[in-house]
Amino acid sequence: MAASLAAICVAAAAEGNAAIGQGITEAVKPAPMGQPGRRARYRHEAESNLPGSVVKALTLMLGPVEERAGGAYQWLSLEATKANGERFRLWLLSSGYPPPKLLADQRIIARYILQEGDGEPTEFRNRANGEAVLPSVGGWRHLLPRPLMGNDTAGELFPDAVRYLGNAYRRESVEAAARVARPPSSRVLELLPDALIGLPSNTRQKDETRRYDGSDYEMLPLTREDYHEMVQSGINCLRVDARQLPWMARLNAFYWGVGGLEVPYPECLYRSTYLGPALFLDEPAVGTRDNIIRPKLAKDEAFRKALTPQIVLEAFQEHFRHAWQEGAPASLVTGLAARPDVALGDMNFLQENLFTWETVESSAAYQLSQDAHVPAAMVWEPPGRVGTLRTLPELDMTYGCQLPVDDPKNLTDIIYGFLRGAARLTDKDWGMSIYGAVDRADAFWFLTHAYDLGATRFFFWDNGRQACVPYHECLALARNLSAHAASFPGRDLHRLKRAAEVVILLPPGYNLGHVALGKGSLWGLGELNLERVNAKGVKYRVVMSNFFTEIEQCLRLGVAFDLLWDLPGIVLSGYREVIRVREDGKVEVVRDGKRVVLDRARAPARPSGVPPQLDIRLSAKEGKTPLQITAHATVVEKSAPVFYTFGADNQGVYQDAVVAWEIYGPSETDYRFLQSSGPEVTRTNGALEVIARFTLTRPGKYRLRAATVDAAGRTAVTWTLIVAKE
Repeated sequence: MAASLAAICVAAAAEGNAAIGQGITEAVKPAPMGQPGRRARYRHEAESNLPGSVVKALTLMLGPVEERAGGAYQWLSLEATKANGERFRLWLLSSGYPPPKLLADQRIIARYILQEGDGEPTEFRNRANGEAVLPSVGGWRHLLPRPLMGNDTAGELFPDAVRYLGNAYRRESVEAAARVARPPSSRVLELLPDALIGLPSNTRQKDETRRYDGSDYEMLPLTREDYHEMVQSGINCLRVDARQLPWMARLNAFYWGVGGLEVPYPECLYRSTYLGPALFLDEPAVGTRDNIIRPKLAKDEAFRKALTPQIVLEAFQEHFRHAWQEGAPASLVTGLAARPDVALGDMNFLQENLFTWETVESSAAYQLSQDAHVPAAMVWEPPGRVGTLRTLPELDMTYGCQLPVDDPKNLTDIIYGFLRGAARLTDKDWGMSIYGAVDRADAFWFLTHAYDLGATRFFFWDNGRQACVPYHECLALARNLSAHAASFPGRDLHRLKRAAEVVILLPPGYNLGHVALGKGSLWGLGELNLERVNAKGVKYRVVMSNFFTEIEQCLRLGVAFDLLWDLPGIVLSGYREVIRVREDGKVEVVRDGKRVVLDRARAPARPSGVPPQLDIRLSAKEGKTPLQITAHATVVEKSAPVFYTFGADNQGVYQDAVVAWEIYGPSETDYRFLQSSGPEVTRTNGALEVIARFTLTRPGKYRLRAATVDAAGRTAVTWTLIVAKE
């Protein structure tokens, strides 16, 4: 192609009309690209000394026309011969010559077939709707010949010079074949690109017995039989190494993990099932906190005192820029460029199908909005021991909202609200994952509910002590999700992204606290505990309580909502109500073009009832350091029972902790959550007696916060002052 796409389409239409008149094709409609049987041969501009994997010659040929869905489609074939003598062929059934952008091609390409060498041709097809599945790794504009810049041959479909795979080629001939070749019969791989289910490893546990004591598993490489079993169970996104790669050829699944040094080039770029050497950016927000912020906190007291959510956010923005521009997305091209048999020329691209695997869900809108392609989605990584009966009670006790603690929807709608909102804002995708510490009673529904809301990526973490989901549990989760997807096929993902009626905006940098999800410290940093005061003179707890109260109102009204950072220049559309939770403690509501600023969040109508009674006694309220304290709590259940758990203990049992204990002080940057693997709880005379033990080693004033919550979300909170002296 040497001219604009529009010019080529005009020329192609003219050729197509002529072809109909000559009777070359039996199609009723004009050929979209030109006369069937017309072909052009090209040769690399370098006559000799080409690296072995570089294409030295190629042929483009127009094939027969087919009518599909009332439109005319035409076959286009590409046959390439490499310097080492190897060949590959490509067939596309398209309504026009494919443009450089993959998104447009997905709309105009109806079928896609690849043949490597003399192997059996393979067609890549979407099992749910029969549409073509195209390569997603990136660099699509390089995979078909494109005109050289400034080379204009008046709309000629086959210009005299093209750029292909980063190299220049000159046309040797253009001719009409005596016979119009039809695409070959091929093996069909049926894929589900909109429901990827997978694991991060190519190993499995030798002994799958659940471990709750912090010890690790011994891992074994996956076998060919394991991969077949996984695919039969619904897992369709597989990690492989070079030894395991040949096993993927006939599986109805995607694969990743093999890098540019080991994959066949350029065939790997044409394989729709190859997802690249990496699949995700690994926790860029958490990496910012742990590798940038925490080391500075450990050695700089002034930095501890000055720390704000905005300071962490700025560090995250720089760290994330490096992650998506220079990290995993660049690894495929970097690997290919290092090979002596490859010459990339001016071909350079970032891997486009990567997602970001992230615990800090509130950062989704920022991460997905920085580039049009990379990352393509965000997948939520559950922090710590997430579960309905742990996290929802903590949210109520921390923020003063009243979410019923026995409904997992009240938890997932908060998490998924950030992910779906970001996907809607950027027109990208989202997904979720299950870790070993997720309450197993929740795991199955977490997955199917995400599917119903429009998630496209579902993963299970399969290593790392308590984070590990054992192999056969992964299979069970995948079977359940796959059966659910088969029962509810044909999702309208565009509509599902836009299901929310309301969007609630949170100040950038504020979040749900990573592993401290439910406990409240922003970014999971005690230095950003909820009793800290922001630049507007307002406690973080007030800002976050407003946020969660507005969420509670939506949940009680049954209104779907999205959650986003209030990023500069954010463009929102289609919401009937926009709620901005502000740092000054106020809440701004825009509805029907009218803007109202409220002093606080709108408290929803809540069921009547009496919250539990909470009384605290301390062994001492002052004394010399180290000051050992035993705190006794008496909890009397009123309208509803009390249950709150820290998560599974070392035996895998979910103990009722009853009370959440927190220590603030002696400085404003100091915070501790008192968590015990075996809480001391007894029931006496109709009351629950709870004991907590802790030691204060530094002099100063401390505040002990104790809270409890019942099944309806009603809370009781007490504060007690403790003075530790030198």
